[in-house]
Amino acid sequence: MKVIAAPGPVSYPIIAATMDIKDIDIEFSKEGIADVVLDSTVSLVKRNLNIDYVTIKGLSRVYPKIGYKIGMTRKGGAADVIFRAYIDISGKTVEIKYYNDMSSMMDALNGREIDTVVAPAMMSGGETLESYLGSVGVYVPGSCGAAVFNNSDDFIKAYNHGIDLIKNDPEKTADYILSKLPMKFPREFIIETMRNSELNVHKPDDYKKFSEIVRKYSE
Repeated sequence: MKVIAAPGPVSYPIIAATMDIKDIDIEFSKEGIADVVLDSTVSLVKRNLNIDYVTIKGLSRVYPKIGYKIGMTRKGGAADVIFRAYIDISGKTVEIKYYNDMSSMMDALNGREIDTVVAPAMMSGGETLESYLGSVGVYVPGSCGAAVFNNSDDFIKAYNHGIDLIKNDPEKTADYILSKLPMKFPREFIIETMRNSELNVHKPDDYKKFSEIVRKYSE
């Protein structure tokens, strides 16, 4: 099974699965032909790919709650698109400041330079971006998903196996995942984002409105 994956959390369970399932070929890319493409749900829509399965929910969270001064990283990224859509639709007035990395953003929060951060689920608590956009009537089909062209049963089995490995031995699995990634993340990032997110492969509900929102706020 050939998998093209973004090298972020969406890829972690399928990487973990290769500890036991050896016939999975993973390419970290945004282009190419494969049986399965793994990416954020926002990126799948932007790439005009179907979200055939949701794989991870609750990966991006708002801590501790929405204030006026908001800190974010990765302007134009998936979390940024969803959050700006929520702010616009809800009519809230906020000031967004973008940071180069998580560390400087968290320092700003702790120093009370900002009231709120939108960040990966590296700690418990906060509210998911899915719940915020859902509160204004837009269903979000999770944080990450899969476009599946072939071997859907094999993909579901492998991804679920990877989830089981992550849950049963997060430290060992994180070390293995880290050894396979093309870019290095802190070990704790892998462990905590997997622990605090909802890992579950399932079909999405109708996400037409979400697609429209993504295209509008990605412009």
